[in-house]
Amino acid sequence: MWHWSIPCETNPLFKHVNIEWNGLDASKDMLKKASEKVSNVNLVHGYADNILFESNTFDYISNNYAFHHYENKERALDEIARVLKNDGVYKLHNIAIHKMPEWRVCHYFPSAYEEDLSRFWDDELIYQELLKRGFKVNTRIEYRMEEISVADYIQFAQNRDISVLTLISDINYEYGLEKMEHDLQLDPHKTITNEFAELFIISKKM
Repeated sequence: MWHWSIPCETNPLFKHVNIEWNGLDASKDMLKKASEKVSNVNLVHGYADNILFESNTFDYISNNYAFHHYENKERALDEIARVLKNDGVYKLHNIAIHKMPEWRVCHYFPSAYEEDLSRFWDDELIYQELLKRGFKVNTRIEYRMEEISVADYIQFAQNRDISVLTLISDINYEYGLEKMEHDLQLDPHKTITNEFAELFIISKKM
């Protein structure tokens, strides 16, 4: 099974279940961090478009907040279908960027939205591509809209902790940060509308 999770000996949900845990990541640094947090997990350095496992190996594959990073998404889905057993389950969890143009990041950094649109597949495209590969697919999107405090958000922007902020130009980043800081100087309690949509796909290889 190819899966990032807490190993069964420390997760009460899997205490009496015999599970072989595997983790795959393209970043050696992330694998090192994972090795410090979990045990009894086979951590493998590799890429989703060339999974270094035999065909029909896994019963369950969990893919969280990573699919948009894959340069060759079609090939990644081919590989996932290849290594998954028949009746095996592939779970994909990510933000649904096409459903959230008023995401807090986009308010001050509009170029971040354009960047994400170029990297993310929308839910319909993922759905159709999984169908092509013989999956039975169930898709669900959870959406919310709320007012959030800019003061609570600014630290993440200042640290450039949101990954897409590292992909936009320094000029666009600095302009957005200055606008945010200026707004807070005028009104320390300023709020903005924030949209957030999460995509959940559960698919079974038939």
